Amino acid sequence: MGSSLRSFIKDVRGAKTLADERAIITKQSAKIRTKLRDDHLPHEKRRVNIQKLLYLYILGEKTHFGQVESINLIASDDFVDKRLGYLAATLLLDESEDLLTLLTNMLNNDLHHPNKYAVSLALTSLGFLSSPELARDLYPDVENIIKNSRDPFLLKKALQCAAKLIFKDVSLLEIFNIEDITKILSSHSICTHGVLLGVTKIIQSILLIGLNRKKDEDEDEDGIDYSNDILSPLSLLLRDFFIRLENMNSKNIEPGYDVQGICDPFLQCEIIYTLKLYFQVGELLNSNNVLDYKDNFCDLLTRIATNTDSTKNSGQAILYETVKTIFSLDLNQPLRVLGINILAKFLAGKDNNTKYVSLNTLLKVVPQEPTAVQRHRKFISHCLQDTDVSIRMRALELSFAILDDSNLVELVNELMKFLAKQDEDSKDLIIYTIDHLIDTFDTRVVKDESWKLDVFFNILKLVGSFINYEKINDILIIINNTRQLSDKSEFLRKILTISLNGTSAEISEENIGWQLVLIWCIGEYGDLVLNEGNKNGADIINESSITDYLLTLQELYTATNLKIINYILTAALKLSVRFHDAKNIEKLRQLILSYTDSTDLSLQMKSNQYEIFFNQSISVKKIILETMPKFEKITEEQDNGKALSKNLISNEPVDLLSDLLGEDSKAESKASTGDNVKPIDILEEIFGEKNDIAQVPKNANKEESINHSSAVEANSGITLPLDANKIYDSSSLNVYASLLSANSGLAHLDLYFQAKSLISDLKTFCAVPKAQKLTLGQLYPSSTINASQICKQSLKISGSGKLKLRVKLDFHLNGSSSITNEQFDHKFDETL
Repeated sequence: MGSSLRSFIKDVRGAKTLADERAIITKQSAKIRTKLRDDHLPHEKRRVNIQKLLYLYILGEKTHFGQVESINLIASDDFVDKRLGYLAATLLLDESEDLLTLLTNMLNNDLHHPNKYAVSLALTSLGFLSSPELARDLYPDVENIIKNSRDPFLLKKALQCAAKLIFKDVSLLEIFNIEDITKILSSHSICTHGVLLGVTKIIQSILLIGLNRKKDEDEDEDGIDYSNDILSPLSLLLRDFFIRLENMNSKNIEPGYDVQGICDPFLQCEIIYTLKLYFQVGELLNSNNVLDYKDNFCDLLTRIATNTDSTKNSGQAILYETVKTIFSLDLNQPLRVLGINILAKFLAGKDNNTKYVSLNTLLKVVPQEPTAVQRHRKFISHCLQDTDVSIRMRALELSFAILDDSNLVELVNELMKFLAKQDEDSKDLIIYTIDHLIDTFDTRVVKDESWKLDVFFNILKLVGSFINYEKINDILIIINNTRQLSDKSEFLRKILTISLNGTSAEISEENIGWQLVLIWCIGEYGDLVLNEGNKNGADIINESSITDYLLTLQELYTATNLKIINYILTAALKLSVRFHDAKNIEKLRQLILSYTDSTDLSLQMKSNQYEIFFNQSISVKKIILETMPKFEKITEEQDNGKALSKNLISNEPVDLLSDLLGEDSKAESKASTGDNVKPIDILEEIFGEKNDIAQVPKNANKEESINHSSAVEANSGITLPLDANKIYDSSSLNVYASLLSANSGLAHLDLYFQAKSLISDLKTFCAVPKAQKLTLGQLYPSSTINASQICKQSLKISGSGKLKLRVKLDFHLNGSSSITNEQFDHKFDETL
């Protein structure tokens, strides 16, 4: 084994087995560890070992033992050592490492190094490794380079480093000086391609901070008026970016940055992205300084989309960024259509990367322009036949995204052709297609039910072995709900003809979906195919052949698939009232009896139960075993809704508690009130977890009352106490709160609802943090409040933590039939 990096790589690649490779790596790793501990090791040898360490890092091996040595190389005066040290530190360390504190002084020294390449190394490493602490410590040195350096090479590095530091520590915006950027842009001698890229990066970081600040409701106050102090000065640069972008797109002003005839595509993409961020922040903050340029931006994007060559890879990059900008800003409809046409051109190309990007983008923009995307079905369908599996998957997703009633038949036929060409290697694609086709027919009304059943026939025939039991149930529901008996009969006749044809090898034993659907249909509709005559299969379809087929399936699947055996037993029982030949009926009885002593408990129980049914009179069996009525698939949401409606007798919408929860169902304990509500743990049923829910009893005299005032007549008036504080104000009502007591983990308070107009059928829904439990009293004196009148509700909260309350109100305003919803949060000063 040689001592050089080259020989080490050669040895690793030359290993014949995994064990040999592991032995070489382990041995070399131990040697590196030992040598790095040698204080007298020459610099040249030390460099070689660090290089080997980097190769180990590439291989995914542990390299933590060389981190300190990498930092030591940075302190060397030799540029070769320094370069290798920075490279190793960048790869082997990250911002969470405590060792970064050792880098602070070295980086500070190198940022003032007389050699600009050493300064460049320090800037690059600082940008990659900066933690918030490191950013705060070294940002002044980076800013000093931006202010004083006239070297474009250093400026571009410093700008990009500053962008990383500002994004890492938002507080640096307070000392960031936008005038430095303005001076750089106005100086033609230093404002080169690389410097402009650096300028766009630093502006992007600032704008992204603006987006994050707007979205983060719980951000700490840092004293920065972003709109006035940051965005307004930045908006002065918009005109300069417009001019530069338009010049680059219209003429090749920088031959040195020409790529396939496109002027500086990298810079064009960065400027377009920067302008997109400008307008996103401008719309969020409603800044007229930015939005005044929106029409100009639309015109500029139109010219870029029209003039850029879409046949070149560099041009496609610019067009792709343009399309993303159009849809991110939701610009006018002609521009959106233009963007979709550009993506369609990408689909027509030969480059797979471009196709994938186009399909992925079209999938995202379908909700905005579904009609425009549908016009390019031809290109999407062509991608279904692509050899690249990732492109086929994206084309599938897009096909289902654009599917509607107008193109249902055409797209489903295309998808059936797609399924016919797939093999077992494309299992994921097949399952995805099957699931979404079944869901499509489950949710859409198809007038031509015969065609729909033909589709299911082909699905079962082609890929029935890939259908899971849940989707098979969906297919059976769809077949059962088909209105025309003739369509059901023809469907069953077709699958029976194929299955009963002994010479046919079209259906394999693994096609469980086909067998389950066939067995179920035989049990439900076997009499249809027998009573209507045996056309198209007169010698095949009869009582004997059907009985023998069930017996054959029984022998075939007894030891392998109990699901099919269960279906066979049910079909045999149902056929006992549909068949007339006593011999065949006896065979069916014997089939059921064969499982009365089964080792499988469920089969044994079912067989014995069916035997009892079998021995009943024909009149009794016909009533029990008649054809299934039309029924609907019960979704999880419907099931939850039924649980709510069963336990909540009042007519509130099912989703009230879900709305009250917000996004995190585990964050708070819930409480709801109504005139007819029984105490029950609703959230345990909905979410499968234990929560405390306070509800109003139907009869307050039978439950503990939390109202501390004495009972009065329902029509007596209520006045606001002097200590009541207004916690909510709207155009419909005011809400006041009076905290009666809050100590020892228990608080009592009253809510007062003062109507500004007639409010009827008022319902309140309250929630507190998870560590607390809430009990609600009834609305007193009534849930109907005339204008200027008040009703009161008492609350008892137990537990620990800050006293917080979320309230949702539902009511009818001024006799309207529509329900008005209002919600608010309030934080009390008291803590339980």
